[in-house]
Amino acid sequence: MQARIAALWRFPVKSCAGEPVQTLTLDAQGWPLGDRGWAVANAAGELTWMDEHPGLTQVQAQHPADGDLVLTADGSPPCRLAAGAGRATTLLIWNQALQQHQRYVGWDAGDEAAAMLQRATGAALRLARLSAAARSRQGAQALHVLSQASLDAWRQACPGIQMRARRARANVLLSPVDEDLEFPPFLEDQLMGLRAPQARLGPATPCVRCVVPAIDPVIVTQDERATAALAQLSAARAPGEPVRFGVYLRGLGAGCLRVGDRVELDLSF
Repeated sequence: MQARIAALWRFPVKSCAGEPVQTLTLDAQGWPLGDRGWAVANAAGELTWMDEHPGLTQVQAQHPADGDLVLTADGSPPCRLAAGAGRATTLLIWNQALQQHQRYVGWDAGDEAAAMLQRATGAALRLARLSAAARSRQGAQALHVLSQASLDAWRQACPGIQMRARRARANVLLSPVDEDLEFPPFLEDQLMGLRAPQARLGPATPCVRCVVPAIDPVIVTQDERATAALAQLSAARAPGEPVRFGVYLRGLGAGCLRVGDRVELDLSF
């Protein structure tokens, strides 16, 4: 089956706001360049998440062409961090399979970035650049793929809530090649792989959702109706399983994805 890449996003800092892009370039290991190479740590050095600090959604992270990281937030001047800079530090990252924290090397981004995070969240947080080992650790996922039909089904299940697309925090949004056609919602549940003109992705694993989609990325309010709707939609497809929304895929080597690409979907039926 054919589809079209309708939109692409990358998230330079895990749990901060992402940026729409026209192209996602994949490295030799299939990871998107500029995506989740930085993270936020608490005072104990543990990686923390948007569900604990919803204000992180107000911190916009961008990767200009020079490879630096630029952070912006309401009321704060831009903070530019040079690629490769930072003081070495130890990061503690939770391993769900082992039910314990593991230690990784990282690089602290400095006090200016920390001050911006504190203004946005009210908490003493630090920004850290991740090592390659931390970025590709067990349990880390590369590309979150979602269809427009699934996003629309979620919106329809949440009347009265402003369901912005970035709330889903997908990397790749798929739509039919022909605008007159429609995909069934949650077609990606059957996805085994994806073939783009200049990239191959696979295999697929379900994207288990946390409370993050309940957070409106503009007004920073949390509405549990959004996650309740996801739970109901998921239970109808996979009773007794964790709440899922979209799938994760990884690039099978270097390549790139572009908005407008026609792609072939390898489905399990």
